[in-house]
Amino acid sequence: MTFDVVASTERFHPGSSDLSLGKIYMFLWALLFSSSMKVKPLSDVLIKDGTIVTMDPKRRILKDGYVAIEKGRIMDLGRSGKIRAEYKSAEEVIDASGKAVLPGLISGHTHAALTLLRGLTDGMRLDELTRKWLWPFESALRPEDSYVAAQLACLEMIKAGITCFADMHFNMEDVAKAVQDSGLRASLSVAIMDQGDVPLTSEEAVRQNEDLVNKWHQKAGGRITCMFGPCTVRTASAELFLKTRRLASRHKVGIHLHLSEVEEDVKFTQDHFNKRPVKYLNDLGVLGPDVLAAHCVWLNDAEMRILKRAKVNVVHNPTSNMKSSAGIARVAEMIALGINVGLGVDAAVCNNTLDMFWEMRVASLIQGISQMHPGQLSPEKALEMATMGNAKALGIENEVGSIEVGKKADLILVELKQPHLTPLVERPKSNLLSHLVYAISGRDVDTTIADGQVVMRHRNVLTLDEAKVLRKAEETLYKVLDRSGIATRTRKSG
Repeated sequence: MTFDVVASTERFHPGSSDLSLGKIYMFLWALLFSSSMKVKPLSDVLIKDGTIVTMDPKRRILKDGYVAIEKGRIMDLGRSGKIRAEYKSAEEVIDASGKAVLPGLISGHTHAALTLLRGLTDGMRLDELTRKWLWPFESALRPEDSYVAAQLACLEMIKAGITCFADMHFNMEDVAKAVQDSGLRASLSVAIMDQGDVPLTSEEAVRQNEDLVNKWHQKAGGRITCMFGPCTVRTASAELFLKTRRLASRHKVGIHLHLSEVEEDVKFTQDHFNKRPVKYLNDLGVLGPDVLAAHCVWLNDAEMRILKRAKVNVVHNPTSNMKSSAGIARVAEMIALGINVGLGVDAAVCNNTLDMFWEMRVASLIQGISQMHPGQLSPEKALEMATMGNAKALGIENEVGSIEVGKKADLILVELKQPHLTPLVERPKSNLLSHLVYAISGRDVDTTIADGQVVMRHRNVLTLDEAKVLRKAEETLYKVLDRSGIATRTRKSG
């Protein structure tokens, strides 16, 4: 896929690309504001004079462009020299000169509450980390703790340009409240397990997940959606996978699970079922286009073909997989096969940062290493994974993931006038996308807009009290560690 730099005087129109249900929906939305219906368009927010990286089907980049936002949706975009007079009276006009305007980034796999454990578990593989830290910590985690931890994660994500994330953990109603308060968008599920010394019984986890769906799906103005979260093939029985599949189908929501993250997952299903994990879940009838499968590191060719046929969405978590020495997923091969692949930050406990720009960079670079040839995963494809790929994985690709008329206004502005982004040139070719993936970090995000609401302006978060969130997070961590006994055991072992 190539990107076209657009410098014409034409505005984008919803009928300019191939029709689909999503395009028809966007077209009808745009008609509400058309002059033929004699409705005068008024804009809540006008972004002008920026470089608009649309991620639309033609992957157009609009130089010196504008985006008009009304009632949380993108109502128009085009070249700033042709801004309609009605838009100039917007309640807020944002000068985007010297900035790139991107779709809000999406983390396709996240554990927000584990942000509290940042930097405390270095040097551990997944099973040791789970046994020594995660399950004791999660067993001691109270609802109010999850709220504080999720606030910290939301704060960090806002500042890094992440406007939406898929989250699986515990006390998810309190996570939902934190998401609602932050202004972000999220798809939430409860981690459901019935094998091992798990923090929550399967009966209680299933009940909580169903309650979460009933109470929070499509709530907060549609910003919050829900899935069911059978955790892994080693922690959820076949019966539990089947139960969550029935519930997800009944409620018409998706399934969020971990799949073949570590080699031990493969050994487990081969020992117990004489099958590899993907075939095991496929034979159970769990897999389908509504499944978000995180990691997928240990796949063979046959498993990738199954995922392709089942239209499963894969979410790659490169930094987490590297830090825990889980392995390198065959992402370039999956994409070449036609599998939708997104990107996730996973958790600060096994990543340290919640920065999707970092994930794009790492994802692109390690695919080159795995094949010993650069260019296996281009900057264009990495950016697609972090936007439209994740939107599809969450089942919301008709609402977010690109800057198009009728879609929700989840946008970020990135400051380009900086030494580490200079020179920024158009010839002999544009290096903008290379900068966005290989040179930029979340700290370069100037403004974050979610659902049409400015949640961060000039690095100042407007929906959360940053100083209070940081203070409460540290206080809460110590309380949970003391309650869990982890701190005592760690001092003794040290």
